[in-house]
Amino acid sequence: MRQEQGQAQMGMDTGRDRIGRGMRRGVVVLGLAGLAACSPTERYHGYVPDAALLDTIALGASRDAVIETAGQPTTAGALGDDIYYVRSVFRHYGFFAPEEVSREVVAISFAPSGGVSNVERFDLSDGRIVPLTRRVTEDSVENGTFLRQLAGAAGNFDPSALIDDE
Repeated sequence: MRQEQGQAQMGMDTGRDRIGRGMRRGVVVLGLAGLAACSPTERYHGYVPDAALLDTIALGASRDAVIETAGQPTTAGALGDDIYYVRSVFRHYGFFAPEEVSREVVAISFAPSGGVSNVERFDLSDGRIVPLTRRVTEDSVENGTFLRQLAGAAGNFDPSALIDDE
């Protein structure tokens, strides 16, 4: 009889076995989903014309001719007619902050006469760190309420300032 029960149980799954298999499958699926979520993705921003297209731009060409040939620039110079094409590649890895892995800048300068004077190409290795300074004006009012400031100013009143002594 005992042998029959043992054989019967071998062919049948108990609840504990099914729960264990389900848990293992769930852990495997979550692990694979976690690995897929952490795979790096790259995002491309901006546009830079390729080298063959830039070679067709002749020195002395007008600004409109350059834009017609190379396309609309990313930005223009603040003080002149220079135009810039900028392209960046950012790598996103999971929940970490994105990291810039590539940057390409094409600067097209124009002479005062209006024609192209220079075409330059820069990449991320040409970049320089620009130190930013933070200028903050100190506030003479310390953490005081309006009534405290009013009471503090009451002793600073000088009535002689109201009398005009000539």
